[in-house]
Amino acid sequence: MTMMPDMIKIPKKTLGDYYWAYSDILRDIGINESTYDQRIMAFMALKLLIDNDKLQFNLEYKNNFGLDESTFQQYQKEDTKSTFLNLIQNIEKFGKDLNYFEQDSKYNPDTSTNILTYLNHYKTFELERYIQELPNNYLENVLDIYTYKANFKEYPKEQYKDLYETTISRMKKLSGDLTGQHFTQKSIIHLMCELSAFDASGYDKLAIYDPACGTASMLMESAYYFSKKYAINNIEVYGQELHGQTWLLAKIFLEISSLDGQSQGIKNTIAFGNTLTNPAFADGINGNDSFDLIIANPPFGVDWKHNYDEIIQNMQSKKSNFLVVKDEKSRIVTPKKSDGQFLFMQHIINLMQSEKKRKKKSHAAIISSSTLISTGSATSSEAKIRQAIFNTGFLSAVLEQSNAMFTNTDISSHIWFLDSDKSDNIKIVKADTKETELFSHHPNPKDKMKNYYSPKNIKDIARYIQRKKDYDYISKTINSKDRYEINISNEIGFKDEMEDLSFDELTNELNVLMKEMCEEVQNNPLFGIKQL
Repeated sequence: MTMMPDMIKIPKKTLGDYYWAYSDILRDIGINESTYDQRIMAFMALKLLIDNDKLQFNLEYKNNFGLDESTFQQYQKEDTKSTFLNLIQNIEKFGKDLNYFEQDSKYNPDTSTNILTYLNHYKTFELERYIQELPNNYLENVLDIYTYKANFKEYPKEQYKDLYETTISRMKKLSGDLTGQHFTQKSIIHLMCELSAFDASGYDKLAIYDPACGTASMLMESAYYFSKKYAINNIEVYGQELHGQTWLLAKIFLEISSLDGQSQGIKNTIAFGNTLTNPAFADGINGNDSFDLIIANPPFGVDWKHNYDEIIQNMQSKKSNFLVVKDEKSRIVTPKKSDGQFLFMQHIINLMQSEKKRKKKSHAAIISSSTLISTGSATSSEAKIRQAIFNTGFLSAVLEQSNAMFTNTDISSHIWFLDSDKSDNIKIVKADTKETELFSHHPNPKDKMKNYYSPKNIKDIARYIQRKKDYDYISKTINSKDRYEINISNEIGFKDEMEDLSFDELTNELNVLMKEMCEEVQNNPLFGIKQL
């Protein structure tokens, strides 16, 4: 049977389909596919601002780029390409209704305080170069794609922070490079906020910090969480990001997003730079105020050997930005150069210690690979760093997550919960055991991400962590003194064998069971017996 044309269903185009259209143009002019994402995100960043009414001009070149006649004449050149270039070269003049696009230049890649400047900057997006490489007719095709196809005006604001992941995942798959891209799903962030030992009720202001913030997705989601749960409107987020493009996207996403009942973006200061060599917030907020919550998912397995000398020099200074660990000969102990996760944790703990000196309470939730908490012998550098962390008394709980929690890796991971109220006890919980699963199958699985935490899962995990009682084969309270590792799978075993019972205990259990059976028989009308 031949289907009539009106019976054929044409699949709905997605934003990604329009990115592929731009990719085809780039392929035609010979651009290396490994750099497609830079160009796609540069135009995406521009269009996000346009569609959220943050720029005076738009991409409609057939309509004078949306400018009034007199303004357009000031920037008009001989063709579309030269006119558009003129607008981009003067982009800092075209901002409107911007709330947090001015910040101290010490937080920026250059001396400019205007974030719009960095839409065309060699450390972020080189829009001018991306435009120059396109012949005029190809440029017009790209502008048409972003004007009439990739429309963000109706795009759900709560999904803005997912745009980077969607784009980068598509492009990295194209080039076959997925290194280091482990995105944190919402349910994990909600869990981290819920279990951070932090009760925000009664607070009228919150400050949240992420030392490896990427596009600020964790900061935004945690701000949404506390705003919704506690009705706090005055939330400020702080972060630092090494890569210029993601730093700029973080600023844009925070500018165009908003908390419930607000329309002016999320108040933020996002610093550009390397947290491990030049932490912008080593002294808290301007050296005075403290962060209420530090939340982080530092990169797994990223080496820091090129920054070794600078980091060692920092650790040797009187005002180090790290928890400094020394061996029995007073030599500084550092983690292996192939993985900087511990350094981020040492930075966070040092920040918590300085806040405690100011008599401020601090809380942190940090994701790590599963190897961080148990790898290495008792004499290894990792063991010495772990023992120093345990000895601070800040580590209150560790959750061993199930696999398949991230989009493009099934790596196992832990969440470390730290609280400045010192204690030698650490509650450990295993989310995936033979007896119970404290996670659920994701309603919208994607790539390798198959699992997530439902609201019930989060409540259950909170119950296991917050109660003093231990639950066999799920949670356990351990003492941190003299420990150099925690192997949760060994500490919380599987219930494979029946526990040995004494004769009296066995008799008592049988008596209880017989009594229950008798009561059931007596009350069952099928047996014709009624209890008197």
